[in-house]
Amino acid sequence: MKREVSRILCLGAAVCLFLGPCTGFARYCSMAARSSCISAQGQIQNNLESTLNLLKVISGEPWMLPGDIPYQQKAEHLDHYNEIWGYQMIRAVDTSGGVYRADHEEAVSNLNSREYIQALWVTNEPQITDVFLAGADGTTLNYTVAVAVDGDAKNNGAVFAAIYDSKMRAILASQPMHTILLGKSQQCMSGNDEDSLGATLESRLEGKKIIGESLESALLRVKSETSGTIWFLDGLIPTCYAFETVGLESGWVVLSTASYADVVGQLIPAIAVSAVGIILCIAAFILLRRSACPAAAKAK
Repeated sequence: MKREVSRILCLGAAVCLFLGPCTGFARYCSMAARSSCISAQGQIQNNLESTLNLLKVISGEPWMLPGDIPYQQKAEHLDHYNEIWGYQMIRAVDTSGGVYRADHEEAVSNLNSREYIQALWVTNEPQITDVFLAGADGTTLNYTVAVAVDGDAKNNGAVFAAIYDSKMRAILASQPMHTILLGKSQQCMSGNDEDSLGATLESRLEGKKIIGESLESALLRVKSETSGTIWFLDGLIPTCYAFETVGLESGWVVLSTASYADVVGQLIPAIAVSAVGIILCIAAFILLRRSACPAAAKAK
């Protein structure tokens, strides 16, 4: 009877030693993904918030009103802000959507056809765009933050700042886990994997076995919740997506990925200890079983 109990305990210990690392993997994956996600989200949000606050200060300056000074002089003033705060493009926009520079008396371009400018004219609420191609070369990726002058864009115009994607990529690349930035349509806007740019979260999850929920439920959670995790099987490898919304009504979401393959190197000591423990438990079970057989034979 004692040997039978001992064998059961050996099997129980082996199962616990096997499940322990599996649970540890899950916790470590989730922790690694969430840590990278929170770090990137905080930096991007701070960058966005500081840009918004600066533009709100500028938009309240009396010289930004249409009748105060010519737009060319407004552009000269704004160039000082560019130099002081490290921006490459803070620009004034007149009530017709014209954009001005210090070296041109007339508008150098017009933004009136842009969706975010039209929204600004109507709502007077700050606008934050998804990434888009800009610049004369047509290859520069940036984001635009626009604010109404004195709270009334239609009558007073606007001021905007460009945030270059290189700054976002630097933040994302500095994270230990693979991290990307999603836009308003859950499309990949920034990251170090150029093949992923433009791909939606739905396309990334399509065809994969999502654990504990449907694809539609996972996509809805990313859209409606401020943070969370999604578990799925990438082939046979359990993988965790952690997401955090950037906020400020940007519609942006930071997404970090961690799989068992990513963290296995960090848990090798625990795996080794568990493997040795499992081998010892199985060996003890076999020895106890063999020793029980002769005893049973003698009893007969």
